[in-house]
Amino acid sequence: MTGRHLFAAIVVAIGVSGQLVPAHPLTGVAAAAPAKAPEKAAADVRARELFEKGDAAYAEGRYEEAHASFVEAYELSGRPQLLFNVSNALERLGRYVEAVDALEKYLASGKAKDRDIVQKRLVNLRKRVEEQRKADERAREEEEKRRAAEKEQNGAEPSAKTEEPAPPKAPEPPPEKPTRVLPIVLLGTGGAALATAGVFGVLTLSARSDADAGCTAAPAGRLCNADARAAIDRDKTFGLVTDIALVSGVVLGGVGLYFLLAGDSDDKASVKVGKNQGNATGHGLRVEARPAGAGVEVVGTF
Repeated sequence: MTGRHLFAAIVVAIGVSGQLVPAHPLTGVAAAAPAKAPEKAAADVRARELFEKGDAAYAEGRYEEAHASFVEAYELSGRPQLLFNVSNALERLGRYVEAVDALEKYLASGKAKDRDIVQKRLVNLRKRVEEQRKADERAREEEEKRRAAEKEQNGAEPSAKTEEPAPPKAPEPPPEKPTRVLPIVLLGTGGAALATAGVFGVLTLSARSDADAGCTAAPAGRLCNADARAAIDRDKTFGLVTDIALVSGVVLGGVGLYFLLAGDSDDKASVKVGKNQGNATGHGLRVEARPAGAGVEVVGTF
């Protein structure tokens, strides 16, 4: 039985004016309807519109909208027949408990037609309620089992609180590796100093040649003109600059090379800078860098 067929008596009983015209209890002929208040007439018209709206929504499968329209129509008109429509919409929405309540209220009103059919429908709805309850219980039990399995897998918490061991100390960070910038700077500076020594060495030789050209041998000694004496002064000055640049370049380059070769070694190392005694002229420079027994020896003569 659809809501459209069940509500046919209500639709037939509503006249053109929208007022309810109750049928005579004996003859079945519609009696003249007493005058109603305007509010009641407006409520009846609105209830009819809501019923038709809900019936159309129900036919199109829009059960939420149909349920809302039937409930509002019932609240306006108070006609128990609308409870059947409300129950139908709730059943379609899967809200079986509420559908049973609406159908029981409809039967209790005494206005239900085809009571046997409505009662059979009520029995079926109650079966669905029971099935839904069992399904919910099964789902709840499965969820509890799933949680218990997860808890067992992750390790159940001990019943008695035990003292947790202290967390291990974080390992100390490794010592920072020595930077490689210093050896490179020392090597670069030493190289620049050696280049300077080379330039001034050439200038020294040139000045010495000019001095030799401007001097002549005499019994009283060498006689030098003014240009030769100026060349001798340049020879001394350039020679001193050459010596200083050469020593600085060799020392800085040797120390830089030592640090570069030593790397991260923690062994003791020594750096020695001294006069080269092995050279035939007695002049020279010795730089020794010995990390862990290895050695670097740079010897220069000037």
